[in-house]
Amino acid sequence: MTQHTKRWKPVYRRVRFLFLRAVLGSLARLPRALGLAVFGALGRLAFSLLRKPRELVLENTRIIFPDWPDEERNAFARRVFYHMGRNGFDFLRLHGYSRDEICSLAEITGREHLERALRPGVGVVCLGAHLGCWELIPYRLRAEGYAVAVVYRRLSDPDLDRFVAQRRRRFGIEAHDRDASGRGILRSLRSGALVGMLIDQRTRVDSVEVPFLGTPAWTPSGPVRLALRVGAPLVPLVTAMRPDGRHRLVFGPEVATAPLAPGAGEEETAAHVREITARCNEVLGQMILEWKEQWVWFHPRWADR
Repeated sequence: MTQHTKRWKPVYRRVRFLFLRAVLGSLARLPRALGLAVFGALGRLAFSLLRKPRELVLENTRIIFPDWPDEERNAFARRVFYHMGRNGFDFLRLHGYSRDEICSLAEITGREHLERALRPGVGVVCLGAHLGCWELIPYRLRAEGYAVAVVYRRLSDPDLDRFVAQRRRRFGIEAHDRDASGRGILRSLRSGALVGMLIDQRTRVDSVEVPFLGTPAWTPSGPVRLALRVGAPLVPLVTAMRPDGRHRLVFGPEVATAPLAPGAGEEETAAHVREITARCNEVLGQMILEWKEQWVWFHPRWADR
């Protein structure tokens, strides 16, 4: 990259952000039924125009569903983009919804699993996935009165990163950069917050290779290590849009864990973390497959294969 290009890159990013915010912000003000239809159509258009994401969806489904005929695989990929568009509409509108509107927008099921997992003096590690309108989850839980924190990866576009962070702060959602010190996450857990962590993607954090949707994949191990360190329960939580356009937040049963024996060595600890992480993947995988068309299949989840 030349010095001239580097100098103009921030300007280009700023102009792009302002343009997209103006265009998408205008579309986000559409009545919701119309907006869902428009963004669903935009998703289908993206399937036709975006070659690399389309090919990733097709390749990933070949890995997980090798017996699908090409016609079924292509139809599934179109639906993935369609649903991503519809969920994207609500993502854009989140900052404009009131607490009452967010409550009416999404129902919560499986709350008994959360209540059963709660322990005095410690929060809950909520294991999530890039499924449906996942950004809606902390908003919906805050609307219920829970203390909520999310662990996120800082976005490469500073303007977009600030935009998302400001929306969260206005709603009372605490956010922790995953690449920063973990002290903030520990503080949130020890204060009793529900701390959301997405573990369904291949990232550059400490990971272990365990099955995901039945195929080995590198999976972040930090959430399990953190839960074991502070004695916090691991509870799966996902959201997806129903056919009627409303969302459903679903808590799953707490993932079974057991404390390490005193004096456990490094190898024993690593094996323990791997076993629990595999258990987390199994539970999350089952929840993803229930709404598999709304998962982000255009992520290189199994790239090292």
